[in-house]
Amino acid sequence: MLFKHKHLLEELRRKGRRATGEILSMTTLGEAASLKGAFAPDEDPTKTWFDCRMVLRVVPEDRGEAPFEATVLTRIHTLKSQGGHVPVWYDPADRAKVVVDYEADVEQKMQLKAEMTRLSAVSERSSHRYDQRVGLVWTPIEGALVPIEAIPHAGRGNVRVTDWPVPAVHEAANLALGFVRQNAASLLPPRDGGWDAWFAGHDFRIFQPYGQVPATEGASDASNVGLAVALAVISALGGHLVRAETAVSGVLAPSGELQPVPSLRDTAHTTREALTQRLVTSVGNERDLGSVPSKIREYVEIVFAGSLKDAMRLSLTKHPAKDFRPPS
Repeated sequence: MLFKHKHLLEELRRKGRRATGEILSMTTLGEAASLKGAFAPDEDPTKTWFDCRMVLRVVPEDRGEAPFEATVLTRIHTLKSQGGHVPVWYDPADRAKVVVDYEADVEQKMQLKAEMTRLSAVSERSSHRYDQRVGLVWTPIEGALVPIEAIPHAGRGNVRVTDWPVPAVHEAANLALGFVRQNAASLLPPRDGGWDAWFAGHDFRIFQPYGQVPATEGASDASNVGLAVALAVISALGGHLVRAETAVSGVLAPSGELQPVPSLRDTAHTTREALTQRLVTSVGNERDLGSVPSKIREYVEIVFAGSLKDAMRLSLTKHPAKDFRPPS
């Protein structure tokens, strides 16, 4: 049956039409697992399948065509129930030819599962959204509002990004720390003996403290963490908290200017989804403000900074935390 089903699916993909099938009734004829199922991960839905008979109400994508009923024998990878829906193809010249697109059905289920996993991670991070301590900054990246923390410790002037194997993030972190180090006299409070010797004898660990790191490999916005890393380092050394309602996003140029993020719309959407009220980003994105839906702008105040110093003024609290002690 699978061979016939696959052959008909390939045929109707070439010359048929798409539709959605509402399951009126379903009878399971049997179930089985492939040999690869023993080695496949538990979350792989293709390792098992069900042979079944379905009675469908087929609703064509072309609303000019009336729905019709069809009975199909098919193999599916995710068990269905009455009232559920499956993607189908049909022959408009012979409506007896209807086939369930089991591959598209699996893809939909995997996308849904991935989205549920993503939203679960959003919920987990959001539970920490108003944790406040020096050196902690929130930044939108790859559809997630990510906390970035900077912690100094004795070392040789290096920066180490842990649990985040994305070259663009490492590069942005190194550039950000290098800029703060070179401009410490104007960015940080005065220090006995100056900052040069202190930086030479200390390393920074840059990491994401809550939940799993998002899959940012190849992400176009991975370098946007530069502003967040710089503010995290400045916060850790100066004692000023990043305001609880604020997220930041921007590429830090060697000059200290902020370069535009690739998509202000996506950045603002991510900020809103994590229930954050304020987004500080590059002044170069001001021209893109119209691309952000009004529903997002009702809840997220988007403010623009031209430089790291502007972002500090807009993001950091006015006074250091009461219990802050400068790092020795």
